[in-house]
Amino acid sequence: MAKKFSRFLMFTAFAGAAAAGVYYYLQNKNSSYSDDMDDDDDYDDFSDDLDDDMEDDDSTRNYVALNLEKAEEAAKEAAQTAADAVGEAATQAKDAVETAKEAAKDIAETTESKIEEFFDDDDQADSSN
Repeated sequence: MAKKFSRFLMFTAFAGAAAAGVYYYLQNKNSSYSDDMDDDDDYDDFSDDLDDDMEDDDSTRNYVALNLEKAEEAAKEAAQTAADAVGEAATQAKDAVETAKEAAKDIAETTESKIEEFFDDDDQADSSN
C-alpha cells in the first residue's frame, strides 16, 4: 500500500512540475528578451554632471565650526559612564559566580548523600538475602 501511495505521490509531483513548466513557457513565449548589452538606454551618462560641478564657485560653501572642547567633554562623560557600567557588571558577575558556587556545592552535597543512601540501601538488601 505504501509503495503504491509513494508512486502516486511521485507521479503527481512530476505532473505538477510539467504543468508549471508549460504554464511558464506559455506565459513568457511572447515577451521578447534582449540579451544584447549594446543598448545603453538604461545607463546614465554622468560626464555632463561633472562639468556642471566644476563650474560652481567654491566660495558658496558653508562650513560648520567644530567645537572640540564639547567633543572632548562628551567623550570623557561617555568613557566615565562606560567605566561605571563595566564596574557594575563586574560586581554583578562576581555575585552571580558566588551564587553559582554555593548552588553547586549544595547540589554536590545533596548528590553525595543520595549516593551514600543508595549504596547503603543496596548493601542492606544484599546482606538480608
